[in-house]
Amino acid sequence: MDQFLGLIQEEMELFEKRLDKALYSDVELAHQVARYMSTVKGKRLRPALALMCGKAVQAWDQRIVDAAVVVEMIHAATMIHDDVIDSAATRRGKASVNLVWSNQVAVLMGDFLLSRALCILVDLGDLLALQTVSRATERLSQGEIFEIQIGQQTDTREDSYFGMVSDKTASLVAASCKIGPILAGASTSVIESMGEYGESLGKAFQIADDVLDFTGDAQTMGKPVGHDLHEDKITLPLIHALKAAPDNERTNMEDLLQRQDKGDAEYKQIVAFVEEYEGVATASKCAREYASRAQECLKVLNPSPARTALELAVRLVVERNN
Repeated sequence: MDQFLGLIQEEMELFEKRLDKALYSDVELAHQVARYMSTVKGKRLRPALALMCGKAVQAWDQRIVDAAVVVEMIHAATMIHDDVIDSAATRRGKASVNLVWSNQVAVLMGDFLLSRALCILVDLGDLLALQTVSRATERLSQGEIFEIQIGQQTDTREDSYFGMVSDKTASLVAASCKIGPILAGASTSVIESMGEYGESLGKAFQIADDVLDFTGDAQTMGKPVGHDLHEDKITLPLIHALKAAPDNERTNMEDLLQRQDKGDAEYKQIVAFVEEYEGVATASKCAREYASRAQECLKVLNPSPARTALELAVRLVVERNN
């Protein structure tokens, strides 16, 4: 990521300062949680994309830095809520907010971050930017709910998976890629192309994350390996393995997935099934296909260091190990 972020180092430093200011609260507990969250930094992918896509259209507006703060705060809010839903104990290698405080505090803190982000967005004074991020937030929430439905119904259809991923993950990535060009005054065609870039990039990102749930290690990832399986989440490696398996094997696995009393032995059986029918390999191939689609979208931009950096971002997403 250092190579990607190098071009926007100054803007990222300003982003961190404005994010720190945006996290301030007069309520002592809220401020305390916000300060803790600032020590649990992620990849900053979404704000970096907002800044880099603004640079890539070869125009600039200082409001893009505040827009980057908005998308990061919305992302952080969803991560806090996710940890409550999943009863997660860690986030990026540190204790989760819900573990350090409580589910009640975590939910309300996520609500605070979301509402503060939308206030900042309104203050930017751009209706299209507000519309873009608001709709992405709506899609994100819908995707989160749909993911629960898929798990409860053991829905292993590929269409359901991609519908969920498009809303849950790709929506905010796409909004991040559009908001910089919107505020920079880019043409409609460029804005839409950057949104399509973000949509494909977001799907590739989620598929790569699904693969890492089978192949990563807990220390590098900052969360337990196999976490998705234990949360009964239906991910692409499993879907592809089910598709490749003989009918009787697929039926037996679907019956196992529906069991409510699964233990370590059963989860190991699921992992072995995915390995046997090359679910990880075919899912990885799919991630690369979406990465290729994202690269195609960048052809709307003139050659520039920022465009090169966005091409690099695509490679980093599918080659990452955390």
